Amino acid sequence: MVIAVRPVFSWARCLRPTVTFSYRHVAGTAVKELRNTELVSSYNKDIKAGGVVPVFRRALLFPNRIALQDEVGVYTYAALHHAATSLSKEIAAQLCGDTGRTIAYMCGNDAAHVTVQWAIWMSGNIAVPLTPLHPADMLKYFLEDSDSKLVICTQEFEKLLRPVAIDASKPLLISTRDKEVSAQVCQSNETKEAGSLEDLGRSNMWYGGQDALIIYTSGTTSKPKGVIFTHTMLQTQIAALHTAWGYSAEDVVLHTLPLHHIHGQLNSLNASLASGARINMLPRFAPHTVWARLLAMNDDVKPTVFHGVPAMYAALVAAHTKMFGDGKTTDYVRGTLEGRVRLMCAGSAPLPSTLAERWFEITGIRLLERYGMSEAGMALSNPYTPVEGRTVSSVGHPLPGIAAQLATEVDGEMKPLLTVETPMCETQICLQRLGASNDPPLESENFEWKPPVITEHTASADGTHQGELLLKGPGIFSRYLNRPPSLNSKDFTPDGWFRTGDTAAFEDNKFKIMGRTSMDIIKTGGYKVSALQVESAILEHPSVADAAALGIEDPAYGEIVSAVVQLKPNETLTLGELKRHTGKKLAPYQLPKTMLVVEQMPRNVMGKLDKKVIRQKYADKLGLKKGR
Repeated sequence: MVIAVRPVFSWARCLRPTVTFSYRHVAGTAVKELRNTELVSSYNKDIKAGGVVPVFRRALLFPNRIALQDEVGVYTYAALHHAATSLSKEIAAQLCGDTGRTIAYMCGNDAAHVTVQWAIWMSGNIAVPLTPLHPADMLKYFLEDSDSKLVICTQEFEKLLRPVAIDASKPLLISTRDKEVSAQVCQSNETKEAGSLEDLGRSNMWYGGQDALIIYTSGTTSKPKGVIFTHTMLQTQIAALHTAWGYSAEDVVLHTLPLHHIHGQLNSLNASLASGARINMLPRFAPHTVWARLLAMNDDVKPTVFHGVPAMYAALVAAHTKMFGDGKTTDYVRGTLEGRVRLMCAGSAPLPSTLAERWFEITGIRLLERYGMSEAGMALSNPYTPVEGRTVSSVGHPLPGIAAQLATEVDGEMKPLLTVETPMCETQICLQRLGASNDPPLESENFEWKPPVITEHTASADGTHQGELLLKGPGIFSRYLNRPPSLNSKDFTPDGWFRTGDTAAFEDNKFKIMGRTSMDIIKTGGYKVSALQVESAILEHPSVADAAALGIEDPAYGEIVSAVVQLKPNETLTLGELKRHTGKKLAPYQLPKTMLVVEQMPRNVMGKLDKKVIRQKYADKLGLKKGR
């Protein structure tokens, strides 16, 4: 079959130079502010009626603010919107005007990703982000499973994607990045009006009923499944994060996360752009580069927000030791970050207490630990304020609009133990609260993260409950792609609760994630042991760089607790030494009975330990020997 390939599209030529402009600081902007007020009023009217204002359309509220800086240039919201508008016309022509189609795309962590995603949404279609970290066979699976009608990539990924697209019989559109066209923001006395930008796309009411994004799960227990995010879900999630974490148009977000994952897509990218913030985007995570940007060593714009996974923070701690050896430098690093960075989040994997304390020691910043997943976006979080309310190894309360329930399975049915529900927050747009206007704030009582309502279904003497974590709310997904809901679904309860597959505890008025119900709860000798708790204790050993706790089948115990350990350079460790150290934190039945030291721990594309691979590679070597 011959694959039709459209002419190369150069989005860089559409990035017309614009001027830095702030609604708050430029005099003589009465007309502009009036127009903005009218635009916000129109948007909020649609939101109240059930519509959605997509992120690309919110860009019209901040046309001359700087939206993004990458390795090539600096771009205003107007420039990105203009480039996306041109590409959306090309997409519409390719699909003959069809809407509701899936479009897969692969771009680097740069402005191209934003313009391609916005263009897909402007054309009324569904975005499926891909990553070059996946092998060709997996990319082909994504194209076929999503039934993508078009594949888009920048020139740097053409060599990788073209044979995959041909093999999957999908048309490929290549967008070029013309480096000869300067994308730097120039100085001028003229500004670009929102009204002068061509506002493509369907009505806000139309977007209220449409799918927006498909994020594929990591596939640790089965083939990756496509999680469908609607525009309404994204708007709900963005409003919750704005309310809970204080997003602002004055924020500068240092973005180093992969963009095929909900953490990078929602927290760092779309929630930031929806607030009018500036994103400083790096092509990849590199500890020395991140430190340089965090400290603005090269006269960079000073970041105020950073989102990362624990493995990133561990790498930054290791780099800190090498880069900042003397006392004066370490004092400078802490003083600089402590006085400027307002938010650093950690998630997607457990945060060891030793790492959290070390990070606070070198930066003066308490990491905000939260819980999320592809199916739920962000669901639980420690408080933004007060900082003292953040508890290491805890994930706090449900975010606005989320209900969390602990349940246990009895005779094939889920029996609720405890429900914690947080009221929904305001989803309307308020520029004053975002720091982007001097207008009076929108009159609403729902811009605050309100305390949750706790319902105890089963009495507990000490107020502690443990069970499978279930989630419900308008920000939680309702279906997987190509997997229609059924009454016998293991993903949802009959009354609509999503089963996360994670075991959690509610104690001291906070949620704590214990691990995957099927993989991270080890049943040994009649006890239930949290693999994450064991790993946290092992990681506190000074010789250990990384660790995975596994339950290995055993005829006597049912399962035994075993550890796969990666050591720091030039370190040694015996099982006896490990037991003596972890025995200070763990009960005897929680201690590892076998241990295996490996050079490198297998990880997935998000940097999380891949326990499925770890088990496949090392389980046979971890069993107890006869006679022990």
